[in-house]
Amino acid sequence: MNFLKNMLTGKTGADCHSKFVRYGKGEYERLLFEIAKGKNSFKVKSSFDFANDFVGIIADNIKDTASVSGKIIAPYDFKEEIEAICNVPAYSKRGKLFTAEISAELSPEQLRKIYDKFCQNFLLLNIKSPGFSLKVAKSLPKPGGSVKHDFCTAVMPLNLIDEFAWDVKHEFSKLIIKHVLNITDIVIPPELRNDPAKARLEAKRKGKIARIIEIDGKETRKETEFIA
Repeated sequence: MNFLKNMLTGKTGADCHSKFVRYGKGEYERLLFEIAKGKNSFKVKSSFDFANDFVGIIADNIKDTASVSGKIIAPYDFKEEIEAICNVPAYSKRGKLFTAEISAELSPEQLRKIYDKFCQNFLLLNIKSPGFSLKVAKSLPKPGGSVKHDFCTAVMPLNLIDEFAWDVKHEFSKLIIKHVLNITDIVIPPELRNDPAKARLEAKRKGKIARIIEIDGKETRKETEFIA
């Protein structure tokens, strides 16, 4: 199950918290999805926020090896960790970020290990396996830049559409879902009030998230309170 579905069905945890660390108080339009259904599969385009979760969903559901290419980016030296899973053609550091370039045929188990180890970092991975594909942009979005609606494009079997449209019961040909985060409070543990760096990472964000669903041009809106 993806972090967004967890959060909106009352199952917040560490996976949800990590997604909100970079946000302060305010309103943000994020997690945009455009879904088109075919006979046996569907295509979903999404903003950057969901790039890691696509990798996790695919790793959980593929049965065959996958052609994987792209980058893993993290703020620490992880060369030994990634080389223990697969071959790394190139590894570099730029500023505070380390980057591993991947180009390999991976088993479902290897792909799952990559997701489990690096899901709190940045997975810019293109994946191709029978019944599944994922294409992502080549570089991280610039902080404060506009949201790119098609940063990720994935194709998956139709039986997985509930990962995104679990609350959509009507038939549709085109579905657009967007989410507006309204963070009203930053909840800092009392013991961390004198440690700003740690407080930023561990403080919980509290507020509401509006889920706006447009089915073939008709829009509905639902709000859910959250703390993560």
